[in-house]
Amino acid sequence: METRKLTEIAILIALAVVLEVIFTGLGAFFPILALPYGGRVSLSMLPLFIITYRHGLWKGVTGGVIYGLLNLLLDGQLWHWASLPLDYIIAFGVIGFGYVGVVLLGKNFKGFTLMVVIGVVLRFISHWLSGWVLFSEYMPEEFTNAKLYSLVYNAYYLLPSMVLIIVVGYFIFGRLQKANIFE
Repeated sequence: METRKLTEIAILIALAVVLEVIFTGLGAFFPILALPYGGRVSLSMLPLFIITYRHGLWKGVTGGVIYGLLNLLLDGQLWHWASLPLDYIIAFGVIGFGYVGVVLLGKNFKGFTLMVVIGVVLRFISHWLSGWVLFSEYMPEEFTNAKLYSLVYNAYYLLPSMVLIIVVGYFIFGRLQKANIFE
């Protein structure tokens, strides 16, 4: 049974990488989707949330950390000393803590939605802290508040990503339940 779980998690992480590559490509055609210091509107977190929903907090954290390291290898940029932990390891690892939403509301679409919101908010906090460090040193001249700049910068792509994941999740959730994927 453990081999089956590991294989499933590996496939879902691979799917997250494929989705990230697709959305990176879309960013070339739709520049509004991608930002200059990293970050883009993407569905790549959806498979990570499926791992978390199906297998719980710790497998979700582990899957997120593995994906974060793969993301770093694919197109990562280390802008400062805090980039590696805050933008890759912690930012994607905390997605697994979204499982609290499933614990609170149960294994249903409401629990899934709360899981996504919690996971994205925790990821946002990690990126916000990293951006605060970055923009404290390299902020564009027209801005004077690094905390606010990081908040707006990271919200610009994470909020639409969260909405996109919830909307797509809404359409696939019933099908995944009927196929006993969430069992």
